[in-house]
Amino acid sequence: MDINRERLIQTFLTLVQIDSESGEEQEIIAYLKKEMDDLGFKTDIDKIGNLICSNDPNPKLMLAAHTDTVKPGKGIKPIIEGNIIKTDGTTILGADNKSGVSAILEILTSIKENGLKVELEVVFTVKEEIGPIGSSNLDFTKLKAKQSINLDSKPGDIVSNEPSLMHFDIEITGKAAHSGTRPENGINAIQIAAKAISKLKLGRIDFETTSNVGLINGGMARNIIPEKVTLEAEVRSRNDKKFEFYTKKLIETFKETALKYGGTIDIQANLRGKAYKHQETDPMVKLLVECGRQNGIKYNFTSTGGLTDANIFNRHGIKCITTGASGNDYHTTREYLEIDKFVIGTKIILDAIIELTK
Repeated sequence: MDINRERLIQTFLTLVQIDSESGEEQEIIAYLKKEMDDLGFKTDIDKIGNLICSNDPNPKLMLAAHTDTVKPGKGIKPIIEGNIIKTDGTTILGADNKSGVSAILEILTSIKENGLKVELEVVFTVKEEIGPIGSSNLDFTKLKAKQSINLDSKPGDIVSNEPSLMHFDIEITGKAAHSGTRPENGINAIQIAAKAISKLKLGRIDFETTSNVGLINGGMARNIIPEKVTLEAEVRSRNDKKFEFYTKKLIETFKETALKYGGTIDIQANLRGKAYKHQETDPMVKLLVECGRQNGIKYNFTSTGGLTDANIFNRHGIKCITTGASGNDYHTTREYLEIDKFVIGTKIILDAIIELTK
């Protein structure tokens, strides 16, 4: 079954011109709801803004794509130059992940045009780029499919391995005092934070583990010993033992340092993702590889330190494989989409869907 190349391109051009930076997806979700209604799907927008769609009470497969973009993603003006779609360089393009959303719409339209009955569930998520918050807040009792394709990668790539991710919200409390007249009466919360941070391994720890302190805020004025400081930190690893070790190490380091210098500390740890790995022998993986081969694409298996919605779906018992039809130079104003690969990537996923839902 073929797809309509020009319609796919036009759908993409339309979608990238709908502003949808993370947290501002209402317009594109409303647009997609109408499209899915017209395709015969039952649709529902949940409390956080995700769009959940189904055309059968017992869907055999779920398709997923996130609708938000990173900044600067407002006022996107796509430019076509030969086989490339890009922007004028003042904004991102939004192929991450409007290419995935466009591919799903084209796939569903092609299926309908050919009169096929394919039992599907579709989830368009929000706030993926800052979380993934949308998928983390889904009501999973509403989802019925037990296997899924997440369209959020390049054509020819299968994300086989994602990390566990722990977010830390840390508050250190010291004691305020005048920095010029009675500094000895104060306990400097920023100093405690600095001492703790200096003891941590940050950045790339090894090939599957990273750690970062990404935000620090505290103090009232330059002449006041800072009483409070807040930090946001994270640990990621694709290895469960390393993940446990470095998350515990971070917590212990901050607690011990605060105690040593007379401060108190509150640490909130929030598990945002759980490591998973898909084997090349997995039936869904093998099918995608074969569909790629039939369309002239050799798949690469990639491990990532990032998190996609697939991490959340897998954690909740839905086997989800991330592949896609996306572009290049994500999250930059140099982002671009290769049209031929976009079309082929969409066709591969369509072929896989037909096989998976027989």
